[in-house]
Amino acid sequence: MFSSDRIRESVLMGCGKGEKPPDFKKSEPAVGKVENRSQLAPILDWQFGPDKWIDLTGQPTEELKMAAGIYIAGTDTDVGKTAVAMAVLRQLVTAGNDCRAYKPVASGVLPGHSDPEQLWQAAGCPGLLAEVCPQVFQAAIAPEQAARAEGRRVDERLLRQGIVPHLASDLIVVEGAGGLFSPLGPGILNADLAHDFGLPVVVVDAARLGLIGRTLATVTAARAVGLTVAAIVISETAAVAATEPPDRPDSPAAIVAASLADLRRRLPELPIGWLGHRADQIEPAINWGSLAAPLRQR
Repeated sequence: MFSSDRIRESVLMGCGKGEKPPDFKKSEPAVGKVENRSQLAPILDWQFGPDKWIDLTGQPTEELKMAAGIYIAGTDTDVGKTAVAMAVLRQLVTAGNDCRAYKPVASGVLPGHSDPEQLWQAAGCPGLLAEVCPQVFQAAIAPEQAARAEGRRVDERLLRQGIVPHLASDLIVVEGAGGLFSPLGPGILNADLAHDFGLPVVVVDAARLGLIGRTLATVTAARAVGLTVAAIVISETAAVAATEPPDRPDSPAAIVAASLADLRRRLPELPIGWLGHRADQIEPAINWGSLAAPLRQR
């Protein structure tokens, strides 16, 4: 858990000449212990002003102890989060769990083939499809931009309350939109919603060059703002193994194999899984039920 002073030091190290560093108050509590505003408050205050702090005192007001869950988050967009969430759901359902999928908001949604529909099917089609993702937009761009293109807005209150229909289940698999620090609305990031729900994060990255840096950066940033990282899954979003001879050290297959080994060496405390292209199961198997945490009561 990082204190504000440690975050201040890391930010100052990255400031160039003439750039204004964050104005951290010495009375600022440890970032991991902030209760009623964004875990990113010091940084957001620097960038946007204190009036843009994310309010974490809101919804849902119902008991959130009725289910446990995990939060699937990517290092970026298009890294295979939905495929990983589906694999997790299938494994949990096969083990006899009553599971629900929840995606707070989605863009690029078209009838007949969408992430919410695939998640719903992977969970065994419980409840209503509309409850999986209560806010959908057509344009395949950031949710806030997609909403604006339709003359609508992202309802930040609904991002939290939308999980309520799933609370009676055993386990909820929440899939964010974009990367862990991507905005879901004008005043909320995936990281804030994961914190608000009190859920451990599963970091997903695509099996391509740069995965070590992207994954380590996301894990480090998540921990710095007080989130628990439960596991890492590397998703083969394209069939990299068949593109070039695997015996070449610069082939996609060799790069991915070396990167996985490197991640396991650097993060031995975390389970790290692999989801092959169009595969149904994550290897090696991870006990997702043991990693889930009860949703935080408001």
